[in-house]
Amino acid sequence: MKRLLLPTVLIAFAVVCLSIVHVDNVNKLDAQSKELRKKQQTELNVQNRIDVNTTSDLPKTK
Repeated sequence: MKRLLLPTVLIAFAVVCLSIVHVDNVNKLDAQSKELRKKQQTELNVQNRIDVNTTSDLPKTK
């Protein structure tokens, strides 16, 4: 019984540590994803404003 106790405890400890690291990485990726999404949205808004401004400056032709 003692032979199985130490490997079992070590494996359980490794699983818990890896789970903690995984959750931490997922949270970091989620924060980066939100930041990139916000940056992309602002770039799209700026591009739309530039497009609207340039098309409104052009003379209308028939």
